[in-house]
Amino acid sequence: MYRLGVPAVLFATPALADADGYGHMSGYGYGMGMMFGPVLWIIVLGLVVAGIIWFVRSSGVGDQRQGKSDAISELDLRFAKGEIDADDYAARKKLLTDK
Repeated sequence: MYRLGVPAVLFATPALADADGYGHMSGYGYGMGMMFGPVLWIIVLGLVVAGIIWFVRSSGVGDQRQGKSDAISELDLRFAKGEIDADDYAARKKLLTDK
C-alpha cells in the first residue's frame, strides 16, 4: 500500500493543484491593472515633482528681489557711513530700483 500511496500522491498533486482552472484574482487575472499601473505611477511622480517645484518657489529660494533689497540696504549703509554722496546715492538707487 505504501508503495502505491506515495507515488499516487506525488503524481496527483500537480494534477489537482489547478483543479478549479485559472483562479488568480478570482478568475479575472490582472485585468486593466497591468495597463493603468504605469500610468498611475507617472501621475504620482508628476505630482511629486510639481510639489517640489511649488515648495521651492513658495519658500523664496532663488528670489531675485531678495538680492536687490540686499543691494539697496548695502547702499543705504554706505550712504549712512558717508562713503558716498547724495547724488551718487540717488543715481545708484535709481539704477537698482528700475526694471
